[in-house]
Amino acid sequence: MGILRPTRLVGRDAALATTGAALADALDGAGGLLLVAGEPGIGKSALLAEQARRAVTTGVRVLRGVGWEGAGAPPYWLWTQVLRDLDPAATSVFEHATARGDAAEGRFRLFEAVRTALAAAAPLLVVLDDLQWVDDDELRLLELLSRGLSTDRVLQLGAYRDREAGPSLRALAASAPALPLTGLDADGVEAVMAVVAGPVPDAELASAVHALCGGNPFFVREVTRLLVASGSWSAVAVAEGHAVPAAVRDALRMRLALLSPECVGLLELAAVAGLDIDAALLAEVGPDDLMAVSVLLEEAEHARVLVATDRRWRFAHDLYRETVLADVAPARRAELHGVLGGALLALSAGGADPAAVGGAARLAAHFVAAGPAAAQQALHWSVLAAQEATARLGHSDAARHYTTALGLLRDVEADPARRVELLLGLADARARAGEPDATREAYLRAAALARRCADPAALAAAALGIAALGARSGTDDPVGVALLEETAGLLAHRDDAALRSRVLSALARAVFHSAPEQALARAAAAAAEAVDVAGGDPAALAHALLARHDVMWAAGTGSMRLPILDELLAAAERAADQDLAAEAVLLRAGALIEQGNPDGVAELGRYVRLAARLGHARGRWGALSRRATLAELSGRVEEATAASAEALELGRAIGLPDADGVFSTLRGSLWALGGPLSPIADFLPAADPLWPMYPLMEAWHHVSSGDRAAAAAAIRGFSMRVLPDAYDLEIAAAAAVVFSAVGSTEQRESVHRMLAPHSGLHVVVGGCAAYHGAVDHHLGTLEVALRRTAAATEHFTNAIAQHDRLGTAAWAELSATALEQLRPAEPPRDAFRLVDSVWRLAFDGREAHLPDSKGLGDIATLLAVPGRPVHVFTLLGREAPATGADPVLDRRAVADYRRRLAELDAEIAESDGDNAERASAEREALIAELRAATGLGGRARRLGDETERARKTVTARIRDALRRIERVHPELASHLREGVHTGTTCSYAPDTPRRWTGSTSGVAD
Repeated sequence: MGILRPTRLVGRDAALATTGAALADALDGAGGLLLVAGEPGIGKSALLAEQARRAVTTGVRVLRGVGWEGAGAPPYWLWTQVLRDLDPAATSVFEHATARGDAAEGRFRLFEAVRTALAAAAPLLVVLDDLQWVDDDELRLLELLSRGLSTDRVLQLGAYRDREAGPSLRALAASAPALPLTGLDADGVEAVMAVVAGPVPDAELASAVHALCGGNPFFVREVTRLLVASGSWSAVAVAEGHAVPAAVRDALRMRLALLSPECVGLLELAAVAGLDIDAALLAEVGPDDLMAVSVLLEEAEHARVLVATDRRWRFAHDLYRETVLADVAPARRAELHGVLGGALLALSAGGADPAAVGGAARLAAHFVAAGPAAAQQALHWSVLAAQEATARLGHSDAARHYTTALGLLRDVEADPARRVELLLGLADARARAGEPDATREAYLRAAALARRCADPAALAAAALGIAALGARSGTDDPVGVALLEETAGLLAHRDDAALRSRVLSALARAVFHSAPEQALARAAAAAAEAVDVAGGDPAALAHALLARHDVMWAAGTGSMRLPILDELLAAAERAADQDLAAEAVLLRAGALIEQGNPDGVAELGRYVRLAARLGHARGRWGALSRRATLAELSGRVEEATAASAEALELGRAIGLPDADGVFSTLRGSLWALGGPLSPIADFLPAADPLWPMYPLMEAWHHVSSGDRAAAAAAIRGFSMRVLPDAYDLEIAAAAAVVFSAVGSTEQRESVHRMLAPHSGLHVVVGGCAAYHGAVDHHLGTLEVALRRTAAATEHFTNAIAQHDRLGTAAWAELSATALEQLRPAEPPRDAFRLVDSVWRLAFDGREAHLPDSKGLGDIATLLAVPGRPVHVFTLLGREAPATGADPVLDRRAVADYRRRLAELDAEIAESDGDNAERASAEREALIAELRAATGLGGRARRLGDETERARKTVTARIRDALRRIERVHPELASHLREGVHTGTTCSYAPDTPRRWTGSTSGVAD
């Protein structure tokens, strides 16, 4: 990396136009991320520096962060630098984010804190260099910020070496706008050479240097200096010279050769120490005092090997440091690392702030690089570095430090208990970093060693760790279950009832959620034992009661589960476990809604409020996702859609395994109410363990989108027997939708047998993730498909009553529409009829249905009396008011107008020609004024009177009704717009009269 300082930038006008446009977009409120990629020396840092300079001149604040090569940097070092530029106090977010909650929630709090700080300081340009050296945690934060700041006036401008980018950086670069930086053309190379050495004698020399250096500006500068220094200022000398990078190395070494031996020795030590050069540290190590060290550093600065920024030195380019290191023998390098580690400890003992001199991670890096001679120190500081990284949410760093410590342990001590401890630390770090496979592998290694050490507590930690990873419903984990059973057996002989209860609780839930039906008795026994041994520990009892609830969870068991959930809620409150208490309330809501009890809807609202107050990201996700379900229950489709999308974004940001599943099941259930569709393949890919469900889910999507042929093809030959057992009726409800539309008789009967025992219940998905209506509604659709009209009528009638009791009006309307469609078909004729709060609209042989509204009632009244005007007060169901506002013209004015009309009539009768024409024009004007001032029967029209308000109200009602009709029956809407006339009186008078059957009851209430 070159130093971010303004220089003359040659040949980069197009690149600067791109970065400038990105900054302009950000300043307009379209914040984002732009990544500059290229090889070392190509000018990435110079481009960033020039764009930063230009941004400052326009009043934009610039913050900077630089990746740290190798080990030794604290977690989130890139972002620590950025926030320190903003405000030194802002770096405290890395401590505050870890104050409570698990790793995912801590990461989300950190993201929110950084995002909020940057957004509040906008407009900003955040310059991030050497991204190829930052770790996955820092890149994950960068990715989240690129989305979280998308509507803020903040541009993140990053740069990295493309050939050194790791998988995470490559993935980020693939999804972000990119600016690949390539070599300069021959003219650009000649311009760079002219800046270094003056006018180039001929184009042939510039062309030769261009060919040699590939247009790399840094290489061009160094080769030019080499040519000048050697007196070989010609194309022939270039052609006979060295290849790049050998020529560049030679140029750099020539520059270094100009330095004194003492200066070169100091630079070797500085190169080993790291990117930043700490004069105090170098003085501590070497024989010279700080003043002498500063003189040597100034010598290197004068030779352009180093640059000084804010009283600190850095190498002018990474290639200088790499060249110096390449000339240090491995043994000497290891020795210098050991010396530097000792010096850092000495500075710390002398009162210096350990964080200021590098902290545990920096000490660990030096002692590890020092080799076997410092192995004990390396082990000690690696473990401390892992703990420090965990405290700062640097979980990838923590895992790396634990791995290093485990490798060192072989050379230092053979204590297996110590190895178990480190393996558990490694597994925990990998779990927090979101690496489930690596986490499981580490826990299993820890369990094997704990078994050999006869350490039940460590074995329990490993078993509970694996259980905490979770498994999708319907998948099996025999290894995890066996480990929990083994641990529970060993703990039976130890005096730790609370720990054994936790293990038994985990065993019960693991067996229930993953094992076949015949193993459920084992799960129930484990849950019962967990409750028995929990004793007086309310936390252990709460987990045990949750396990007892889960193992008996099945459709129709709500009344049996509610007492257990009441106990669970009480135990969680005694244990001050707000998360478990909220979960108990959520499960209570699901049990009550399943039974059709409207108290369940109120309980779900209570959960939303509790979850929102939990104070962590997981709680916010729970509140958002279940707020979507609440909106769905009330038929507020747009609100449910928006809340589910917000919950999905948050869930993915904090790494929740359930985020996609909860989103997809909610969106699937919303389809019945007119919600948007989401491609099922996005949420249930072919590699998913629940793949047997895919044909059914795929067919459900096709039915929803109206492609019945594709749906039929997807489930041809499909049997419900291949699906796993479930504790709710979601799959059965989806199958009822699909098979009633395109299934075979056998498939329809199969689903009917699954649902029939649950008539009277409602379909609630899991912990209120979604709602699919009353079971009787789905039984009714199956009965229709099976041509059993009487049974279908009974089920739909029951479903309407069940939906009305629960308060799910939108589903009640669906059931009412389905019931209406069962009535004997009438001969095709025009109809506008209100039946059970639903309007049946038939026109030109096509039928549609709409829920009741006042405007539809107005139209029905007009259709019943074609050609006859109906006053707006009649449509509103009230008498015309006796009084109003002041008349438009008072009585005297009206009398004067009428007297003048009489005079004009006489004048017209007696005159001819121009006089008669003028009198006629005045007469017409007076008549128009009188018409405007009088209403029906010549009554005086009053300013702003109730008639005008009534006219506007009725007109708005009818227009709204026509818009609703347009969505379901465009032809009818077109006919009514042509035939219905609105005003103070309204009428239905089409050019071609039609005869209508329907309601003549008049106005809707």
